[in-house]
Amino acid sequence: MIVRLAWRSIWRNRRRTIITTISIGFGLAFALFFISFADGVYVQMINDGVRVQAGHVTIEHRDYRDAPAVDLYLAQSTPIRERIAKLPDVESTKLMLLGQGVAKTGLGTVGVAVIGVEPSSEARTSPLVKQIIDGRYLMDEDDALVVVGEKLAARLKLKVGKKLVLTTNDANGALTEELCRVAGIFKTGVDEIDGYLMQAPLSFLRRLYKLPPDGATQLGVVLKKPEAQKRVMSQIKPMLKDTPAAVYPWQEILPELASYVKLDKGSNVIFQAILMFLIFFTIFNTILMSILERQKEFAVLLAVGTRPSSLRGQILLESFFLGLIGTCLGLLVGGLASYALQVYGLDITKFYGEGVSISGFAISPIVHARLTPGLVLTVGGLVLAVTIILSLIPMRRATNISIADTLR
Repeated sequence: MIVRLAWRSIWRNRRRTIITTISIGFGLAFALFFISFADGVYVQMINDGVRVQAGHVTIEHRDYRDAPAVDLYLAQSTPIRERIAKLPDVESTKLMLLGQGVAKTGLGTVGVAVIGVEPSSEARTSPLVKQIIDGRYLMDEDDALVVVGEKLAARLKLKVGKKLVLTTNDANGALTEELCRVAGIFKTGVDEIDGYLMQAPLSFLRRLYKLPPDGATQLGVVLKKPEAQKRVMSQIKPMLKDTPAAVYPWQEILPELASYVKLDKGSNVIFQAILMFLIFFTIFNTILMSILERQKEFAVLLAVGTRPSSLRGQILLESFFLGLIGTCLGLLVGGLASYALQVYGLDITKFYGEGVSISGFAISPIVHARLTPGLVLTVGGLVLAVTIILSLIPMRRATNISIADTLR
């Protein structure tokens, strides 16, 4: 009977019920959309960063972090790589050789960061491959070919097929140089990348830096799911026993990106907390006003013998029904909006221009939301639970009214 009374009571005043459920629903939809959007940006930012660099997990010489140099390389990377590739959480592995040098043409000289890559592996994982605007990306059979950033090409007056000389110091400290040709030009829109970065086949840079056929400064591990990072690291550590290598998470390899994500997440949590507070305040205000408007009704019910506990149960069920309807509405609207953004994405170049970078790392101009069942259940359950809890305050007031004074 109490359930029937509660359900009928909320529809006796349809306008109030509709306003209440819409307030709950659209507040929840707004919160769900922005939380999923923020999570999607963080995931995409990290994914783009680690795939251009050395993966979610990186194996390096244990002294390389303190003094990066090509002479601190992994001498026998193939056996370890083969074992790591068999781990169930690993999507792919990639060898990289990081170095510095000077790029020279007859029209200029520029200091550059040089990355030696395995072209076929890089083509499967790195978003940089999709940002070639002229020429082509590297292939496994290439030798003295490089891809350069658009601004670097402009400084050195380079075009596809043109020559440049790359000068550097090899692993023994001796000065060495090689003649290269430009295979392609990429554009990320980030000056730090487009103006100073150059990629070349790993085999070519091994010859340039006088490294052995198996040598590389980094062995990167790209994971199927970033959440498996700690588990994979614990599985890799025993493989590196009795070797000079060490395993690192991407947070140590890319500290600027990790710091930005941590800081931005903190500020975003504050924004989300303010948003949820406004939603809960609206819910509380709506429920309180509905209770105050029905003082005479409650007085009549108490006067004819209704137990206070039964009245409290009815009010609690009314709040539950309102919260349930509003939560379903919010999850439907917010879920559909978030899912659409997850599938189709949002082109942020309309707001930020052509290039978007975070701490010197280019991110994709098309950002996607990240809507998960866990997020839907957490946000929806929180709003429904808080709606019921907030109803306890006005519910107590409704059963403590003075019957005679109210009816008079």
